[in-house]
Amino acid sequence: MDNLVTDLEQIKILAQQNHDDFEVLGYMLELHEETPDDVIDTWVDSIAKPIIEAIDCTQCGNCCRSLDVYVTPDDVQRLSTGIVIPLDTIMTDIDNESAPKVGEWGKFKAKPCGFLDGNLCSVYAHRPETCRTYPVFTPDFRWTIDDTIEGASICPIIYNVLTTLHDRIDDLYRL
Repeated sequence: MDNLVTDLEQIKILAQQNHDDFEVLGYMLELHEETPDDVIDTWVDSIAKPIIEAIDCTQCGNCCRSLDVYVTPDDVQRLSTGIVIPLDTIMTDIDNESAPKVGEWGKFKAKPCGFLDGNLCSVYAHRPETCRTYPVFTPDFRWTIDDTIEGASICPIIYNVLTTLHDRIDDLYRL
């Protein structure tokens, strides 16, 4: 993929400059009710796939520096078992008070993530599910685009996907 923007400072600036265009994209998707959600999701996935493959997250790690890392009981158990740290020790690093407000069981207190080593996850094989799936575009892209737009200023993948979707919105209407 040519012309992908990966410089984090440039992405931050460009995401702010293009924020209104991204919101218009979301508005257009909401208004285009005759296009089923699964068609939109397939279109988004087809655009996102080569971008995801072309950008090496290990060169960035910005999501690990910037976002809350939410965890489930399964995540905590996988971490405890995988990195041989007592469950009680991991639990001291988890905030269970604020997380339920967003539908998760808990979140790591530290930001950046305490498992981030440079740009790499030191517990990659045992990382939480939210880390495994980030960034996530589908299912229901049409209805989650506001959250996606918020991530455009920190994630090169999200920024490039939204830019490409905006540039190709007419393709969707031809489907």
